[in-house]
Amino acid sequence: MQVRTVELDIVRPATSASAASAPGYGTRPHGVVVSPSAALEDVETLRFSDAGLVDGEDVYPPYVSEAFTIDRSLTLSADALGGARSFGSITLSNPGGALDSTILTRINDHLPVRIRAGRKHWDGTRGLWVDPSAADLVPVFAGLGRGWRPDRTTVAVDLLDATYWLDNTMPVTLYGGTGKLDGDSNVSGRAMPRLRGTACNLTPTLIDAVNYVYQVSDGPATITALYEGGYAGGIAAGGTVDDLYAASPAPGTYTVQTGSNGTWIRLGTKPVYAITVDATGQFRSGAAPTAVVDILRQLILEDVAMPAACIDPAWPAVSHDTPWPGGWYWDGSDAVTGAQAVTTLLSGLGLSLVPTRTGTLRPILLTAPTRATQPVASLTADVITEITAVSLDDTLSPPTWRWRIGWQHNFTPQAAGSTLHPQISPDRQSLVALADRTAVWWSTDIKSRWRVPNDPALVTTALASQADAQTIADRHGALWGIQRRLWAVNVPQDYAWSLDLGDPVWLQAPAVGLTGGAPGIVVSEQIQSTDGYVTIQIVV
Repeated sequence: MQVRTVELDIVRPATSASAASAPGYGTRPHGVVVSPSAALEDVETLRFSDAGLVDGEDVYPPYVSEAFTIDRSLTLSADALGGARSFGSITLSNPGGALDSTILTRINDHLPVRIRAGRKHWDGTRGLWVDPSAADLVPVFAGLGRGWRPDRTTVAVDLLDATYWLDNTMPVTLYGGTGKLDGDSNVSGRAMPRLRGTACNLTPTLIDAVNYVYQVSDGPATITALYEGGYAGGIAAGGTVDDLYAASPAPGTYTVQTGSNGTWIRLGTKPVYAITVDATGQFRSGAAPTAVVDILRQLILEDVAMPAACIDPAWPAVSHDTPWPGGWYWDGSDAVTGAQAVTTLLSGLGLSLVPTRTGTLRPILLTAPTRATQPVASLTADVITEITAVSLDDTLSPPTWRWRIGWQHNFTPQAAGSTLHPQISPDRQSLVALADRTAVWWSTDIKSRWRVPNDPALVTTALASQADAQTIADRHGALWGIQRRLWAVNVPQDYAWSLDLGDPVWLQAPAVGLTGGAPGIVVSEQIQSTDGYVTIQIVV
């Protein structure tokens, strides 16, 4: 017999203290003014279940009245953007108004919610179902509640997973327009630029047009090259200084001021052509990860300000498998949410940032299923209750005959003409004219066998290395350069809890291509609490 428990953390708000006149018989002089103590904020945990459960002193009354649905999935599309979500809600019975006082006096908005599942065991001797220990229940969902939604006899709570933190705009520092490093009136109210990792040919923000001062990032950074109109030999490096405004740089040179509050450059001569730089940026804390996945992790913790507890313990293992250097530059002209930053950094890498059942975020790398990989589980006819075919995204079926993965993104494309320095080299002129350099995988066999094979557009990435871009292009080719099929498979819930997104499995069923078995990858799961099964989607 299945049982599911729901735990909701709630808060009794603190009350404000106010001064009042109260007699203090026997303890203080009559009429003295005293301040009654304020009631401090108090956190409680509500416990419910769908079938009733008792674990020691903890009682889970059967108030969970309607099904909750939770969906999680990896990204399956030719643009290869990263990101996935789980969502749903729970509905609680409110018999005789038993929860009215809680709803009116307690707050559960954006407070932790935990859903776990297990199985009661039949005791034939005593003729009753025996409750499992709460410690033996497996996690199904961990996230946040989103306030009460009471009805006449029920109350619903919407669920938010850990990706909720990414919906917020990343905190920024704005220019005040008061002069010097606070910027002039031209940039007043604009956000400071942000450089994380390595970026090519970015345009720094001109913050002082009189003294030719530009800002590269809101944190420490290293300027590896400065260009005027694409030419690197015209303005020479003049060193690093503690105060840009203490002395003007010599004509034809530039100086740099860098620290935890930002990085700026000052030119000694008014430039004739546009100024761009190649640079590597750190975080304000001084953290300096180089791999894109590690930059993403630090950005989530520091720039998005997500709690460290939301980072999955398995993240270092993913970093070990994806040591690809790179970076990105945000110039401050537009507001950027955490979700947009995640999408930008994971674009094209075959990675999805997925909320786990325990409430953490973990990047999962989708690779081609192979017979050489040891499967986590074998899904055969004795386990599968139903199997149906699901359509793949139109950009992946028919298969793709070519993948173009961009690398060393050019943040300031510059076309040939009067805007370029006359001494720019042909190689540099060719580089700055393109937004992305490209690594390519292609298959003439697929192109010849299919009338209209897919040919995705070039995918811009945050990668800095051609070799890494080629590795990823080859992986995309191995995964989507053949005909893939997507299957929705229903398996018992007890069995499904041993599987997770990205797990390799062996799928054997009476269906086309599966009668002899085939390797597959779990890419999605849908949980309906009242069902005795979980629907997982497997790409083979």
